[in-house]
Amino acid sequence: MNSVSIAVEADPDRQVKQAIQSGLFDANVAHTGDGHFDAVLLVARDANSNVIGGVVGEAYWGYVNFTAVWVHPEYRRQGLARQMLQAAEVEAARLGYTQAYLDTFSFQAPELYLRAGYEVFGVLDHFPAGAKRLFLRKAIGPQVA
Repeated sequence: MNSVSIAVEADPDRQVKQAIQSGLFDANVAHTGDGHFDAVLLVARDANSNVIGGVVGEAYWGYVNFTAVWVHPEYRRQGLARQMLQAAEVEAARLGYTQAYLDTFSFQAPELYLRAGYEVFGVLDHFPAGAKRLFLRKAIGPQVA
């Protein structure tokens, strides 16, 4: 260990970050035997093909993690987020995934997810100050016995 150095790198190059992420990925595959990964991406566009919303998901090991659900402010409160989320769940289930999870903040309309059948399984209080970060999950496809 004498030749090892540990340092904060405030602006690491892409290769450093890739080496760390690849190392973790390889260790996970060695443990699970499964390196399969699917992207689930839905896009909503207006009549001029402008992006007005979307859902981004990363799927592996039976779960899809929806990392972003966004609707342009002009199109909010019209059911678009619900429709996109439902379509993303259907796509993930079509790909063979049975569970979905995501996180959101208390100021980002968590009631959308609760109405869509998600349940809260974790909360971080005061993240950010005066708000909460909520972690939610939902069964979306045929359940594995």
